[in-house]
Amino acid sequence: MGRQWPMKRGAYTLTSGFGPRWGAQHSGLDFGAPDGTPFYACAGGTVQYIGAATGYGQWIVIDHPSSEGGGCTEYGHMWNAFATGLKVGDWVNAGDLIGYVGSNGQSTGPHLHLTVWQTGYGSVRIDPEVWLQNALHPGEATTAAAKTAGSASTIFGVDVSEHQDGMSLTQAAREGIEFAIIRTTDGTYKDRTYRSHMADAENGGLVTAAYHYLRNPSEGTTIRQQVEASLAVMGDMVRPMWIDVETPRGLHVDHIREAKREFEARGVPVVGAYSYVPYWEGQIAPGEPDSHEFGAFWVAAYGANRAGKPSAIYPGDNAQQWSYPLGNQKPALWQFGSNAAVAGYSVDINAYKGTKEQIRNLFYGEEELSMSDKQEIIAAIREEGAKTRKYMADYTKGFNGPIGSDVKDIREQLFGKDSRDKGQINGWAQLGKDQYGNNLSAIDGIAASRQDNARIESKLDELLKKEND
Repeated sequence: MGRQWPMKRGAYTLTSGFGPRWGAQHSGLDFGAPDGTPFYACAGGTVQYIGAATGYGQWIVIDHPSSEGGGCTEYGHMWNAFATGLKVGDWVNAGDLIGYVGSNGQSTGPHLHLTVWQTGYGSVRIDPEVWLQNALHPGEATTAAAKTAGSASTIFGVDVSEHQDGMSLTQAAREGIEFAIIRTTDGTYKDRTYRSHMADAENGGLVTAAYHYLRNPSEGTTIRQQVEASLAVMGDMVRPMWIDVETPRGLHVDHIREAKREFEARGVPVVGAYSYVPYWEGQIAPGEPDSHEFGAFWVAAYGANRAGKPSAIYPGDNAQQWSYPLGNQKPALWQFGSNAAVAGYSVDINAYKGTKEQIRNLFYGEEELSMSDKQEIIAAIREEGAKTRKYMADYTKGFNGPIGSDVKDIREQLFGKDSRDKGQINGWAQLGKDQYGNNLSAIDGIAASRQDNARIESKLDELLKKEND
């Protein structure tokens, strides 16, 4: 997202410009507005200073990296610079709410003072109106981006390996990245940063998956050895797998099939295959395979491979690559470049036409649970099953004869086996003779408990079978 004006269109009046004023140099631009009017970050960046400041009373200073257009902005005169929860070191995106207009410090009335530094705080102050020329106002950026890209719901993600060791994926999330696909292995080479990257990504709230770079067995390792190496890297951090199909030695379609089969036999779901057009069409023997059998397709196609912020270099939802089928299906993910500026690194960048929840469903399936969730459910079912069995045992103590295997047996105890068809109501002595309503309530409760217990036991058996497989 490019630069933005700090306040919504129509919410302010420019009351004092940059340059000479009252015999001195006015260092910025003043936006007159009612006390409490919200204002927003002019560009993405990191909070450098916040809090008390001479002249301003309170201020916020944001440093903008070159990927966001560079420079530095300072905002002054708010009553409380911490009102939106910001602190030093936080990342903000262009258009994020950062404060409210006040009249603190040396001020003649409620307004926002904006100063722009050319290359960083303390460099050269420049005219904010020139710096913001052709910029949008808050609330207008989403509409403009949708017109350019074709959809407001397209999200971006990175794929990383130890080549990005030290990159903060939590920071990437702050910058708007929504998902991360993390390498486990290249052949049998074990990526030393998989676990740290995965923990970092998930702490930042990213949707995650893994990928394995598949090598031809002629390169020295069997498919099974490669899969075993991948599992060794993941350990207890098993995530859905993408199979990276691009080794220079070429591959046979059976190699991809075997990799998928080996992963899934060990409980690792395969989301699909990754490749690029010439490879899939020309370097897989005996010919271009139908990709549906491997799952979804993730295509790499860079074109000009521009550098910059993901949203700025994305070719758009109407780009031809989205409509180009590989193996008879269009791509679910598009890796559209390798020079995206994210969290201070130049990385591979991917687009997904959908929401964060939809890509989570792509990776994990709508009903699929994580391994840790399954373990929690199994534990809960075991506990509930034990409690239900104890309840049933305690509840039936003292009844005249055991409760049978179905509701018919219970009703026979209620009415009496010989008199049931005559409409007589004998009742249970424990519940009181002829207390028909109470008896029916007891029957319903027991029947429901038996049904719940059966469902619990069935689910437990199902999950334990998966666990043991």
